[in-house]
Amino acid sequence: MENLNNKNNQRIIAVIAIFFIFSFISNIYYYNTGREIDNENNSGSNSVVYANEYSNIEQVNVEEIEENVQTISEEQVAYNNKVSKIKKYLSSRGAPLADYAEEFVKAAEYYGIDYRLVAAISIVESSGGKYTFKPYNAWGWGKSGFESWTDGIWTVSKGLAKYYSLGMTTPQSISKSYCPPSADSWASKVSYIMNVISNQ
Repeated sequence: MENLNNKNNQRIIAVIAIFFIFSFISNIYYYNTGREIDNENNSGSNSVVYANEYSNIEQVNVEEIEENVQTISEEQVAYNNKVSKIKKYLSSRGAPLADYAEEFVKAAEYYGIDYRLVAAISIVESSGGKYTFKPYNAWGWGKSGFESWTDGIWTVSKGLAKYYSLGMTTPQSISKSYCPPSADSWASKVSYIMNVISNQ
């Protein structure tokens, strides 16, 4: 009986010893692993730098987008103001071309001419499209009509751009070719109307 108790005691002692050995090894493993993780976090590893760089890049992109939006907004405001000025003036004259104010601005910006010029000429030549000698020709341009008001606006704008390319960028310089018989009077009227449009 005594021998049986001794064997049981030995087994218990062996189990306890194994438990302590396992615990000791586990603690050493987790201690070393924890130190490696801390070293990686404190060493400025590539992953941390990359994360910071990514944040910086994202911030720059946001700033660039905000700047572009602001620029676009300013350009859009200027564009809308031009359209509004032409529409307001032509409407005040009861001109059929008032509804095409945006076409004047689009064509002017496309061909690089003063946005007021074609509208002003239409008033001098036909009261803004009220009195035309040919269909949709409110500018006394050539000897034929156009397919539509839009067609007329773009065709005349393109033609005036050719004057611009030759250095004739004012009503006074354009008038000698556009309206030779009464160049000075024509230029004076066109200039006056352009100034009125600016003040709308």
